[in-house]
Amino acid sequence: MLNQVEQFSRRQQSYCSTAPVTVDVVIPSRTIGSIYFLLEDCISSLRQSEQGIKFNVIVVESGPDFVCKGQDITIAYDRDEFNYNHALNQGLEKCSSDWVILANNDLIFHKNFMMEIMAANALYPEIKSFSPWNSMYNWHENLFPNPEKIEIGYRICHEVAGWCIIARREIFDVIRLSEAVSFWYSDNIYADALIENNILHALARDSKVDHMVSQTKQVSHEEAAESFRRYSLFREISCGHKQSDISIHRDS
Repeated sequence: MLNQVEQFSRRQQSYCSTAPVTVDVVIPSRTIGSIYFLLEDCISSLRQSEQGIKFNVIVVESGPDFVCKGQDITIAYDRDEFNYNHALNQGLEKCSSDWVILANNDLIFHKNFMMEIMAANALYPEIKSFSPWNSMYNWHENLFPNPEKIEIGYRICHEVAGWCIIARREIFDVIRLSEAVSFWYSDNIYADALIENNILHALARDSKVDHMVSQTKQVSHEEAAESFRRYSLFREISCGHKQSDISIHRDS
């Protein structure tokens, strides 16, 4: 009987030898000025990360111009006020692959990050949503000093890294990315939807994606407070939770 480590290794090897698969990647971006290099570095590192996987990159552009930085599709964001989950929902409408990545534009993807996710899902098929490990500023090292290969959970900025969600597309037939908040707490809404629909999420230790923490959209304290008010109201209406029940987390 193979132990789990050996099974995991064999799953990885099988993905290396199979025909290339396509993964859809949705990236909301406001590509202006000094932000140009972020999207370019993000897509470049993505393309270089895997040999056996084709990434179909869908940029949802909220800037005034379309800028080609290596994406396959560019969609014009269709509202005056920016809403992160609305941008993701626009991109999801164009997705048809079995796997979907929802990504910030300030990420650096490491070699075999996606293969590690697919191997983990093959070993644990009941887990359909993942976040990769972020070593930038020792982020996850500080949170998980002795991590397992797979850490199941829903804590924001811990297991649920809102800057990069990698999921089976089928879950979006079950959950909807609510647009109740404009930016902050978007990842809380995603985690809530997973919990409410009994969909397991895990942090994958060996899948590496660095988050550069360069926020495209600058958010004032007033906007942040309004986001929390909207999220609190959304939770109260949809789940019956009062504001005092809510743990305050936000994506950096």
